[in-house]
Amino acid sequence: MLYVPGSSEKMIKKSQTSSSDCIIFDLEDSVAAHRKGLARETVFHALEAAARPGPELAVRINPPSGDQTLAADDLDVVLPARQLETIVVPKVEHEDDIRFIIAKARALRPAQDYQPLDLVLSVESAASLLRMPEIIEAIRKETPADSRPSAEISALVFASEDYCASTGIIRTRSRRELLFPRAHMATIAKAHNLAAIDMVCIDYKDMAYLEEECDDGKELGYDGKQAIHPAQVEPIQHKFVPSKEAIRRAAKIKHLYERSVSEHRGAYGLQEGDSLIMIDAPMLLQAEATLSKARAARLAIPDVSKEDD
Repeated sequence: MLYVPGSSEKMIKKSQTSSSDCIIFDLEDSVAAHRKGLARETVFHALEAAARPGPELAVRINPPSGDQTLAADDLDVVLPARQLETIVVPKVEHEDDIRFIIAKARALRPAQDYQPLDLVLSVESAASLLRMPEIIEAIRKETPADSRPSAEISALVFASEDYCASTGIIRTRSRRELLFPRAHMATIAKAHNLAAIDMVCIDYKDMAYLEEECDDGKELGYDGKQAIHPAQVEPIQHKFVPSKEAIRRAAKIKHLYERSVSEHRGAYGLQEGDSLIMIDAPMLLQAEATLSKARAARLAIPDVSKEDD
């Protein structure tokens, strides 16, 4: 997810050639107060003119939990854009923040004319983190199961700098101080079948540090990472898509498990070096998740059915 200032026509135009999976036109932090109006119009025209197919197109609005007039003005301009796919909601503190957006979407994007919007909720305070399950569940209960929603929650993002500012946490390069909130948010996302997007690496020139951050985010269960500079996109993608070795291993696990089931064995051993790894249902789920990510990234999945065990 690459953030692009909504007030910069130059950066918006450059973003059209980005390999990022998602471009977020920002109307919040990167836009000065006196340029908000112009930025809205710029973003609307960028959405309408964006070449398709291409990256997912998102807009980060001003927070409904803050000056709701700013958020309303943002939504009034960008929601009618046909190619808008996602709204990133900063500083989510209460389910009313989401209800406000859904009401606007229903009014400005009739379900019969538009695809449902994805809503990405940003966790920026301790209260937001602890209340997030309640917020998600409240919104889901209000969405009729038999109707097509105008907007629905699809992901959570962790905003580290805002979180530190609101909690008094001292940010260090070790990231040790953020282990609990990062792990907790990822757990909440997975418990509600949502994607989890990790924090921005603010040192955008240190690629080794970025890769280190990606590694521990991936280990915590994150599905991707926010970027603030185009140079960060490729290293992030490289880290979050499965390696060839991981894809081959997953394909092998799936093949061996399916064969063991057909032979009524229920479990099977996978030889890895000097170790024999027992394959069971949980291992299969992990392998299928890896293969699903590989397909989404359009990576080749080898045929391992004829290989030796």
